[in-house]
Amino acid sequence: MFSFTHRLLLALALCVGALRWARAADGGIVALPPFMVEELAKGPPWHYAQSPDFEILSRCNDATTRSMTEAYHRLHRLLDLVLPARFRVRHAVTKTMIYYDQELRPAASQEIIAQMLRGKNEAPPPPDISPSGGLRGMRSYTPDSRRITFLPNMRLWDVDMMAVFAIVRNGDIDADRMFLTPDYVGYMLRNRTPTLPTWFIAGFLSLYPQMKFERETITIPTAEWISPGETYLLKADPKTTRPLLPWAAFLRGDHSGNNQTKEENLRVWASQAELFIRWGLEGKGSLRREGFWKFVERSSVDIPSEKLAQECLGFDYAGLAEQLTAFLPTAVRKEMTLRPESLIRLPPLALRLATDGEIARIKGDWERLEINYVRQRYPDLATKYIEQARRTLLRAYDRNDRDPRLLAVLGLCEVDAGNDAGARDYLEAAARLEVVRPRVWLELARLRLADYLAAPAVAGKLSADQAADVLTPLFTARQQNPPLPEVYEMIGDVWSRSAVNPSRGHLAVLSEGVNLFPRRASLVYRAAALFLQHGHLVEASSLVALGLRVAPDEPERARFAALQARLRAEPANPDAR
Repeated sequence: MFSFTHRLLLALALCVGALRWARAADGGIVALPPFMVEELAKGPPWHYAQSPDFEILSRCNDATTRSMTEAYHRLHRLLDLVLPARFRVRHAVTKTMIYYDQELRPAASQEIIAQMLRGKNEAPPPPDISPSGGLRGMRSYTPDSRRITFLPNMRLWDVDMMAVFAIVRNGDIDADRMFLTPDYVGYMLRNRTPTLPTWFIAGFLSLYPQMKFERETITIPTAEWISPGETYLLKADPKTTRPLLPWAAFLRGDHSGNNQTKEENLRVWASQAELFIRWGLEGKGSLRREGFWKFVERSSVDIPSEKLAQECLGFDYAGLAEQLTAFLPTAVRKEMTLRPESLIRLPPLALRLATDGEIARIKGDWERLEINYVRQRYPDLATKYIEQARRTLLRAYDRNDRDPRLLAVLGLCEVDAGNDAGARDYLEAAARLEVVRPRVWLELARLRLADYLAAPAVAGKLSADQAADVLTPLFTARQQNPPLPEVYEMIGDVWSRSAVNPSRGHLAVLSEGVNLFPRRASLVYRAAALFLQHGHLVEASSLVALGLRVAPDEPERARFAALQARLRAEPANPDAR
């Protein structure tokens, strides 16, 4: 069982995306993503399948592939009980799962190490296979004492998609022991739009590691209230517990508190967040649960208020405090068991041989994701991953495969490799075929904007045609999931550089972006500045007020304060439309 301190630190780390794979402290370990060279790995062919939730590309046997897929599906259906799908990130691009047979890995990985050391006068050492449950990691030692290890399973993501890679030993998978990692759940929470309230993300990520997932149930154990000592006192005499934090401060994420240390203030705030979620989940089919989810959803787009609490939960702040205070003794004494209303039905999985195009697209997209991972940690090795991704993708392209999804990955691969010129034709071709891939449209707009800014048409400004040529892909991206804040920021950039003055209707899309990303100060500032520049003072005033609340630091607050001063000085434009 996780201690409360461990859960709190984990939840906060996941809230800010701070968990990262890293080098060992001595710098001696090089932990690399999987590197698959097809011509070196003889064995069973790739198989393909599609489930309602994801695409599968597998070099494991069918039984292992089905077992992994069914477990993954079951866990997500159970997760629905405590985190409905509408509170998780949504991707228009289907998630991909790649399963790779452990027995195919050693020879290929050994050759990869040789490739990476080639030219450095280093001889590849013999591999050292180290088992770890049903998965294995490979370690090899170089003459300069660096250890190269290939990570056996990983999750990587882009702004518009996610992929999982797992190296699996056939016949050695216990589906009942599989689980969705806190890091994965944290990713789905943090990247959901509109942005979920901070108290909910922190509270859920503190509660989630305690949950026990079984085939048809989730069990949530008894709560720890603030600390083991305070929990003991609460059980002995509920009247001794300290009062809850004021709801207005709690809901806006204020954990300054009146305790002796910042850590204790944070403990109290996080305990209340976890208790609030437990209270919301308690009671099968209760109106409380329905109202709680309504409150979470509306808190993502509205400023939390007592009125909102009354509308969703039926209580003002005083009544809500009474409810949770009365529930607290139960929470620390009684575990909670949740079950779906009916047995989980697993969808049929039709496995078949994968086509060359499917192999190239899915495997190549994974290898593209590896580029940034390696570049951030081991930049001297990034070129090898770029070359491998290109080889994989071009294998299908050179055979005249023009699937728009393949073209999209080819273009993004070149962007990620730093080759914008090489990316342009692929991105334009994917766009002509109306690919569903938000980042493709964003990158295409970026390249078009850069071209036009290098040769502006009207007094250093974008002409109407140029602005429209950039806005068109941005508005296509806007219609696909997930919404991307960069899309709205670039729309603002286009209007700020356009020779054509935008109307209030044109700028309304920026308000849409702010509603989706209300805590993104850079977007709020762009929108406020444009509304102010074009005389729409009501909208500008509202956005400046929001910016002053969400600005992360004093320099950012100063920028919004300067806009506020300009607002007071400039007259309204009653004719602005």
